[in-house]
Amino acid sequence: MKLRLLVAAVSVALCAVMAGTAFARNPHVAGGIQYVTQGLNDFQKGNKDDYLREMNKAVDQLSLGAQEDPNDYEGLGYLGWAYAELDSAGPAGIWFAKAAEVATAKGDKKKLDVINSNRDHYWSIAFNDGIKGIQDAQQFNDAGAKDEAAKAFAAASVKLTNATLLRPGHPQTIRNLATSYALANNFDAAERVLVDGLAKCGADTSAHVLTDALKTVRANKAGALTDAKKYDEAIAYYVDLTKGEPGNADLWMGLGNAYYNRAGTKQDAAKKADFKSAADAYAKAFEFRNTDGSLAFNAALSYQNAGELLLAEGQWRAFLKVTPGDADALSSLGSVLADEKKYDDARAALEQAVTLKPDEKIYFRQLAAVFSKQGNNAKTTEMMFVYLPMANGKLAADPAAATKSAKGAAATTAGAVGVPDKVYDWTDNTAGALQTWVYTPKHLAFTFNTAGLLVQKSDWNPKK
Repeated sequence: MKLRLLVAAVSVALCAVMAGTAFARNPHVAGGIQYVTQGLNDFQKGNKDDYLREMNKAVDQLSLGAQEDPNDYEGLGYLGWAYAELDSAGPAGIWFAKAAEVATAKGDKKKLDVINSNRDHYWSIAFNDGIKGIQDAQQFNDAGAKDEAAKAFAAASVKLTNATLLRPGHPQTIRNLATSYALANNFDAAERVLVDGLAKCGADTSAHVLTDALKTVRANKAGALTDAKKYDEAIAYYVDLTKGEPGNADLWMGLGNAYYNRAGTKQDAAKKADFKSAADAYAKAFEFRNTDGSLAFNAALSYQNAGELLLAEGQWRAFLKVTPGDADALSSLGSVLADEKKYDDARAALEQAVTLKPDEKIYFRQLAAVFSKQGNNAKTTEMMFVYLPMANGKLAADPAAATKSAKGAAATTAGAVGVPDKVYDWTDNTAGALQTWVYTPKHLAFTFNTAGLLVQKSDWNPKK
């Protein structure tokens, strides 16, 4: 799960606040408004020094006016304006909000719209700059320029922080600030921003974006703890998250990953305990996402590593229901069934695996082990005479040419059964040089010595 940027805001034009003349205005307010107007004019002329001096004087005068006449919402709006021009987003947001509050109380919708439009002008600049900073950082990351990306994320976070100060409790702004922190892997900061934002948004109908983002950030934070090999912290954090979202398959899967990785650092009983906990978590995830066979696969493998054979069998069978015909899973199921002494079932599973992947030599060794556990020495030998040439022999490039000069029983077999699919030349410590002919579709193999005498016939046809 990854956070996504919300669409950048469109820039909002400034609206001039028309100072009223129908009442005696506080002289500090009147003077401050004049300084704001002069400062903006000087800025347009390129007189930056005069502009900054006048804006600072505007702040001084309008601050005094706000103390003496806190109900002059035009003056309060100008104070927010002056602070915004000086890049003081925190105070600007406070005074814009106070101006809007008084204008609302007075029922002056026209002036309220002007105040909000002016605030939104500065907010949109900061917001859009923040979004661009995130996009730039992502491009740096894609290019492998990690240092530049870190600087761009930091700059984006500053811009978006200013945007949140100008519009406190605005869900989309808060979410994108959290995104800038999360993409920089600062998940703690992202989480704090979202938690604080939810507290401020109140009944805002779009606040749900913060709830969704918080879930994503927390999941990513937990995953990052696992990636950093801080397994104890990751497990504790995932456990806490699953309590809040018990039906979230991703969280259970993440918990399984953390336990599975920690198991690799443990020994003996502790190792098995972690594998068991990993399996339980994967199995839980599979309950909520029962079409995802990988979850059942992970659960089965973890139970198997934990020595929980019956539970492992159940998960391998569940996986095969979702992903039928997986030879490796059939091999693993066969191994578990053999350990459970369910030998006929084990043989059936392994014979399916061999049919699906006839070139996988390990399956023949597994079949030999099953027959050995049953005390069937003859079938054990048959399977080993398929495994050994595949493991140690040399595969002939042209089976027909390799069997053309066959004599004795080998020649008879060639005449009766035909040309084999594969021919292996290999050496046995007791029998010496041997040649094994494999007939894959027939589930048969014949091993001959150099004189063409039959040494071993191997038959792995499914048991009827």
